[in-house]
Amino acid sequence: MQDWLFRTLVRLLPEEFRAGYARDMAATFRAERRQARSWGRILWLWSATIADLARTAPAEHLDILARDVRFAFRTMAARPLATAAAVLTLGLGLGANVAMFAAIDAVLLAPLPYRDPARLAIVSQSQAGGEGSPIGYLTFVDLSARARSFETLVAASQSTATLTGSGLEPERVNAMRVSRAYFDMLGVAPALGRTFTDNEDQPGPARRVVIVSDELWRRRFGADPSAVGRVFDIAGLPYRIVGVLPPRFEDLVAARMYDGAEVWFPLGYDPAASFACRTCQHLRVFGRLAPGVSVEAADRELDTLIGSLEREYPSEYHQAGAEVVRLSDALLGPVRPVLLVLWAGVIGLLLVACGNVANLLLLRASERSQEVAVRAALGVTRGRLARQLLTESLVLSLTGGLAGLVPAWAAVRLLAVAGPAQIPRLADAALDARAVAVALAITLASSMVFGLVPLRLLLRSDVRNAVEGAGRRTASSATWRVRGALVAVNVAMAALLLVGAGLLVRSVSGLLAVSPGIDPSGVLTMQVWAAGERFREGENSEQIAAAVRLYDDILGRARALPGVTAAAAVTTLPLGGGVDGYGFHIQGRPSANPDAAPTADRFVVTPGYFETLRTPLVRGRVLDERDGQGREPVVVVNQTVAESLFPGEDPIGHRVSLGPPTAVPRTIVGVVGDVRHRGLGMPVGYQVYVPQAQWAWAETFMTLVIRAEEPVAVWAAPMREIVRAVDPSQPVTAVRPYAEVVAESTGTRRFTAGLLTVFAGTALVMAIVGLYGALGVLVGQRRREIGVRIALGARARAIRRLVIVQGIVPVTAGLAAGLTAAALSVGALRSMLYNVEPLDPATFVTAMAVLGAGALAASLLPAWRASKIDPATTLRE
Repeated sequence: MQDWLFRTLVRLLPEEFRAGYARDMAATFRAERRQARSWGRILWLWSATIADLARTAPAEHLDILARDVRFAFRTMAARPLATAAAVLTLGLGLGANVAMFAAIDAVLLAPLPYRDPARLAIVSQSQAGGEGSPIGYLTFVDLSARARSFETLVAASQSTATLTGSGLEPERVNAMRVSRAYFDMLGVAPALGRTFTDNEDQPGPARRVVIVSDELWRRRFGADPSAVGRVFDIAGLPYRIVGVLPPRFEDLVAARMYDGAEVWFPLGYDPAASFACRTCQHLRVFGRLAPGVSVEAADRELDTLIGSLEREYPSEYHQAGAEVVRLSDALLGPVRPVLLVLWAGVIGLLLVACGNVANLLLLRASERSQEVAVRAALGVTRGRLARQLLTESLVLSLTGGLAGLVPAWAAVRLLAVAGPAQIPRLADAALDARAVAVALAITLASSMVFGLVPLRLLLRSDVRNAVEGAGRRTASSATWRVRGALVAVNVAMAALLLVGAGLLVRSVSGLLAVSPGIDPSGVLTMQVWAAGERFREGENSEQIAAAVRLYDDILGRARALPGVTAAAAVTTLPLGGGVDGYGFHIQGRPSANPDAAPTADRFVVTPGYFETLRTPLVRGRVLDERDGQGREPVVVVNQTVAESLFPGEDPIGHRVSLGPPTAVPRTIVGVVGDVRHRGLGMPVGYQVYVPQAQWAWAETFMTLVIRAEEPVAVWAAPMREIVRAVDPSQPVTAVRPYAEVVAESTGTRRFTAGLLTVFAGTALVMAIVGLYGALGVLVGQRRREIGVRIALGARARAIRRLVIVQGIVPVTAGLAAGLTAAALSVGALRSMLYNVEPLDPATFVTAMAVLGAGALAASLLPAWRASKIDPATTLRE
């Protein structure tokens, strides 16, 4: 028993060490054990033996590893070109994988920056089985009082803040209105001051308090701690700062749903106000689930509660229900498929890189078969040979991994800086310790992938044949089968990536070809917020008149600029984000349930709007100076409204109401073309356009659209001067060419298609180069055979055909496998495609043609070289 235990412990030593010393060690141990006369001496002997093994075994293993590593570097240095090609290929594949992991880690894997984020959820109101929508204030109040699934429910809406006074330039910043417990729900405490109180979340002067971001506190107040409690002007009204948020706090809710926020106001709704009604669905509701309550259970409870509200208020709900979604899924769910598709692409690229390196190592294996066979004949065991060969693969892989860190770092920085803004937290991507750990894991895995193929062939080589056949071998069929399999795998991965990239490129091309219904070229956009007492004091008509005068003055001066051909303003810029939806009621067609009426996107515009954006007039007239205050209320609708709600009749002259059925009726005076307001790939909905002077209240926040001579960016400074000359207290923000706004709306799709195209192109080049290298090696190894064929009368055409067919066979197999895999997997891209079917025949045929042409081109040069072999010279060799 003790001898068996000793032999087991000795196996901890390297095999090479055991071969020389194991027998002597066993004999010495047995002799010392016989001399031991007591259990104490035997226990001491075993303790000393185990301690000696614990000290010796690691040192011996490290010594052998060091020798293997030095030998691996000498072997790599002996073939610098092949080594450089392998290192660069691996570095490219590994670097792309590490960069993509860093992006996925920052966007998807990092937890939301809130306390216990898994319990955070967003609550929406669904209607007739449709998608979730925001919630009305009174509905939120009832759900807050009745729901037991949530620890806290809060409501939020978008806002803006125009900062004035303090001797600084007016500045407009994004803001949010939130109910009292918003920050408590998120689990965030202010770095300075406090959160809102119940009294401040009520109508009245007490709600004139704000919480500001750390960045605004530093920029506007010089990071002065005494700013907490200070009163400053927002749009001419005094507000007191009650809290400053922590420096690293990132409100993803604000960033993803409201274009960010630097100021937070208390919601402070008056339940009796017109905008607080149940059908005024503009509030987003968030909540923290009670301990132990699942999202599904909360969804069932709120669905039941809204059903009971519909029974209590049947005229204000229509087949209503609730939809509860985990906050992380709501914020990150839309981009998850994009990043996972891209990571699948870089994994495919890495597999192609590993296949090419395995092919290079197969070439070296064929050159080293005699060396391995001789060492085996001299008594080196297969285990020892395997250890050395795997060490060489590992050293090569680690070198490639180190080389890949540089492009990985550059790619991560590029993704963080130039990635689409629609992907949240992408700017936080970094090559940190987690990314480096993943890089090491991928490197080790890849070394096993490409190292085992040549290792298996070398260890199976016949010793006698290898020694006796040195210098006169031709390529074995087994070696070529392995090379052909690697070529087929590379072609399959390239085909899969080409199909995916082709589908996305076709989708993006089709999307960009879609007419948005406007002409954004040569248009400059900028946002102006009319802040001041004259826009909120006095009668409603006086406020409207003041806002109209302000924008008329600005636009009149803009039109007078040489080079400016048109100018107008709109409340919601098409494709610029944000939606203003209103119920659309046709006079004379009453509905039993007003909440079931269709919803239209509402645009408040100034005269000249359609001419500025070149939206075509289909019927009737556009809005102009005739449509002022005190005139007959009018409205212009889009073609979808005309065709869907007035089928077979002329909508001109019909009267409609926006909002509740009792709202002011407006006469339809024109029909214009459809505008892709929500996105180029989104269906066009109902759209209505109302004159600014005839809207129910003063529209003080509008986007100016200026059509001018190119380049439009040069008109930014003159427009700022015009606004400053009209009213120096009005800030100007978001000054951008409209073409950039339109392009940004397809940013994620273009980003995905572009990256996948790069991956597919790189994989295609690698696959073709791999095929070329494999055929080149094949021709070199079969020189004797080819020379004999030529000497026996084989024609050059037959030799070329022989080599080309040898290459086309694995390419054909790889194409079949790759296209089949693509057909089975491209359904995952469906959500990213526009007007293109996943099994698009043109894309599949194009991918097959590109790969086939590349494979044929890669086969021609080796085939030509084979046909030029001199049989006399070859036979003499």
